[in-house]
Amino acid sequence: MMVITTLGQWGLRAALGFGLVALATVEPAQASPAPLIAPGDLSAQAEGQTLVLPFTDVPTDHWAYQALLNLAGVYGCVSGYPDGTFQGENAVSRYEFAAGMDSCLNVLAEMAAQQAQARDREVQSLIQSMEQSLGELRDLESDLPETP
Repeated sequence: MMVITTLGQWGLRAALGFGLVALATVEPAQASPAPLIAPGDLSAQAEGQTLVLPFTDVPTDHWAYQALLNLAGVYGCVSGYPDGTFQGENAVSRYEFAAGMDSCLNVLAEMAAQQAQARDREVQSLIQSMEQSLGELRDLESDLPETP
């Protein structure tokens, strides 16, 4: 029974880990991902803004630094503990995972809604432009002499 529980827990952790990695690799729709950071530099430039990783316990040369910079700085959907740490070596409870996932999904849903609104405005603008062109063509057609 212990082997099944351990394997089940490993599978759950692996699935959760893969889910977090998938979230970490999603690029923002409007903003480009922050560039790689040189060790010792806690900031990055994205969209003309300086991004600062708010977690004091994540070294800049850590393999997850860029993902955390994107999730915390670009998307704003990951937060750490009140003391300013991320505590990335600690196990994540299902509650913490659910809260983080919900936060990131809310950000992505908002971004998708904003993109849809922008596309709708662009489509409406194109429709108006086409209607105006059609009206101009009809005016030109009415000015043409009739053919016998």
